[in-house]
Parts: sequence; C-alpha cells; structure tokens
Amino acid sequence: MRRVCGSLRSLGRGLRGSAHGLRAPADAVRAEVVEAKALTPTIRELRLRLEEKVEFKAGNWVDFFIDQDGVTAVGGYSMSSIPSELPMLNLAVKLSRHPPAVWCHEKAQPGKQVKVRPGGSFSFDPTVEGQGLKNLVLVAGGIGINPLYSILQEALHHRHRLPSLQRVSLLYSASVPAELAFRAQLLQLAASEPRLSLDFRTTRESPEPPGKHGRITAEDVAALIPRDPAEDPSGSLVYICGPPKMTDGLVEGLGPGPTGLSIPAQLKYEKWW
Repeated sequence: MRRVCGSLRSLGRGLRGSAHGLRAPADAVRAEVVEAKALTPTIRELRLRLEEKVEFKAGNWVDFFIDQDGVTAVGGYSMSSIPSELPMLNLAVKLSRHPPAVWCHEKAQPGKQVKVRPGGSFSFDPTVEGQGLKNLVLVAGGIGINPLYSILQEALHHRHRLPSLQRVSLLYSASVPAELAFRAQLLQLAASEPRLSLDFRTTRESPEPPGKHGRITAEDVAALIPRDPAEDPSGSLVYICGPPKMTDGLVEGLGPGPTGLSIPAQLKYEKWW
C-alpha cells in the first residue's frame, strides 16, 4: 500500500512507500501479535503489544516489518487505535496480493513477532488541530476508515481538551454492507454520543439500515460545513481518506478551483493504492 498526504492549505505532499525485501531499520520497535481476527470478509485486524516505547498521533500509520515464514518485507498500515491505548496497537489489513498483506491474513497469529515504526503527516492532535474546532467531518472510503476511526475515537476520548467541539460527522462508503469495518462499534458510539452522526454508504449492493446506496459526493460533505460568513473557517476541519479516484474527486469538488464548492473549512487528505 502506498500513500499520498496533503491539505488544501499546504499543497506539499509526502510520499512514504513500502518495498518487498526491506529489513527493519534500527529505529523500528519490536511487537508481538496478541490477537488476530476477521473484521470483514477481506479485512483482518491485528492487535499488537509493543515491547518498546513509541509515540504516534491519531491518523498515523506504521511501517510493518516481517522477517519470518519465508517473508522478508514491509507494509504500511494505518492504526485504528489511539495513543492512550499504548502499548497496545491495532491495525486493520485489507487482503491483497502484496506479501505483507498475505502474511497478515494467512500467517499472523498470537505469539508472532514483528517490528513497527510509526510515522506520517496525516494526523489529529487535540492540542493542535483541535484548538477552536467546532465541526469535525471525516470521509472514509473502504480501508480508508482505519485512520479516521482512530481520529474519531481520539476526538471523542479527549472531550475535555476539545471544549468547543460541537459535532463530529462520519461519511463512510464501502462496496457492500459486509465490508463496512467497525460498523457495530460506530453505531454503539453514536448511541451514547449525541455529537456524533453517521452516514454509511454502499456502492454495489443495497445497504442495511441506516445506510444509503450510492457514492459520497462533494455536495454531501459541503452540506456538513456551516456557510455563515460570521463563522471562522478554522472552526471546521475535514479529513478524507480513500482510494485515489474518490479522494481526488472530493478534494477537487470541495476546493477553491473553478469546479469546486470552496468550502469554508480546512481540508486534509490521504489516498492509498
């Protein structure tokens, strides 16, 4: 999996790829798989216990180093857990032909040892992005839910550090209902958190209630952003994570260009392929 990150306020992009055959560098830390389970038919969750201290922010990913079972490779996977859960760390891995993903689905089991190295510029820190934040909008496509689930939990977990936060909205699309990872957990959160609203979409099959059929559009996202001229644009923050076609279309549709809606909000995005 490769990623490109950026924002509409800072168009510099950071690219951090993965390469088959790469061994763990000195700054990677040891971790043990303590649980492995299916989240969806094509997504497997690994719960790791880190053996050394690390720091990361919600939304970050890890370089995931494997050197066993005939596989010496590194993958890049976003964390779905939050920093306060350390030394435990959760990853959700989409099945693909990429050797690290195959290993995670076929070989990863409790007791297996790996190494990880957190990183990435796609992140949410309550003390930085959370200052003055009133409206948080998260837009996920497929496995792009991983970092946004982490960000959502971080925002709700630190309510005492985000006194101005009034609303958190998640728009989340997948091909079929069975591929909506964390759906049950999200519905449970929404039942106890009045500030949280959920909008599930499926593109190939009819959704289960309360979902909708169809893709997420720029207009759907823009409808969640206040248009009051008196509102400070920094009070709304939008995160988008999904496949390139979806992410590019939404970033263009929401941005200041001739075909964009020019939403009065900060926008950060990450795309993977």
